[in-house]
Amino acid sequence: MRNHLFASFFVLTLSVGAAACRGAEPAASAAGTTAEYRIDVAAMKVAVADLESTLQISGNLVPQTRVAVAAKLPGTLSSVRVDIGDRVRTGQVVAVLDRREIDAQVDAAEAAVNVAHAGVEAAEAALANAELERDRAQNLFDRGAVPRQRLDAAETARRSSAAQRDLARANLAQAEAALRRAREVQRDATLTSPIDGVVVERHYDAGSLVGPGDDPVVVVADLRVMKLEAGVSELEAGRLRVGMPARVEAQARPGDVFEGRVAAIAPEVDARNRHFRIEVRINNPGAQLLSGMYGSAAIPMERVQQVVAIPRDAVITRDGTRVAIRIEGDTVHDVPVTEGLTDGRLVQIASGLQAGDTILSDARQDIAAGTKVNPVFAR
Repeated sequence: MRNHLFASFFVLTLSVGAAACRGAEPAASAAGTTAEYRIDVAAMKVAVADLESTLQISGNLVPQTRVAVAAKLPGTLSSVRVDIGDRVRTGQVVAVLDRREIDAQVDAAEAAVNVAHAGVEAAEAALANAELERDRAQNLFDRGAVPRQRLDAAETARRSSAAQRDLARANLAQAEAALRRAREVQRDATLTSPIDGVVVERHYDAGSLVGPGDDPVVVVADLRVMKLEAGVSELEAGRLRVGMPARVEAQARPGDVFEGRVAAIAPEVDARNRHFRIEVRINNPGAQLLSGMYGSAAIPMERVQQVVAIPRDAVITRDGTRVAIRIEGDTVHDVPVTEGLTDGRLVQIASGLQAGDTILSDARQDIAAGTKVNPVFAR
């Protein structure tokens, strides 16, 4: 009897379980159908915005004026008076060569000039005496007191004295030229800064041998005006004008924007890459920008206001046509669009969409037209 009751309970339990499983099948099937035809997608409302197209260039920032101060004559540095980072003024002494031999040459040249002056004075005195003798001989000859030979001899002596005077003057000019050259060499032994600026390089210490053709002793840069040079295409160069404003940023100073202007546009293309060189100059009175920093400049080219604009990623190409994916109800549709100005992040939609339309914010998602979706808006 107990075995019969147990068997009956077992059969009843199996029947109830089977009925429960059959009852759950339609619900699971319905849940699977919903998940298949509705997918979550990132969506957005089309809005209007102001757009500005810019030309982006980048490169290293360098001073507009950068001068190498090098030795013009061979010698030994007796002192180097500045170091990297020092500010210098125009004409300030930055280094001095050993001048002992040079100073001796200047002294010798000055002495030679004094000797030449004395020679000129002696020659002029001799000439004056010869002219006096010639005049005396002329008077005596006119009175018949002396023969013609005496007059000719006096004239020859006068001419000889005049030639000696001219030679003495030439010697003086030569000595003065040698003195000027010696003094130039003496000045060249003292190296001065030709500009106001900051010492950005120093290559030698006192006691070093330097000469023409060697590395500069120091390099001075005027950091008050920096420049950014870059190459642009022929089309971009044709749209640029000298004086156009530019917004400059440096990687080393994130968040800071410096105002600059297009200062130069090369009139000839670089044959190697078909680019034109342009130069943007930036005022840098506080020396916030340093030589060698990597920077980028945005040059505004065109601006439109209150136009329909969507992210660039919201537009893709399908079958050769630029389209956005619009959500109508719970279904997506491809909408051909005409693009206008872009600022690199947003693009103007000249036709195809209106403000308030709901679209996929990223059309690169692989979603076919007609797909049922759940739009999810970013907060």
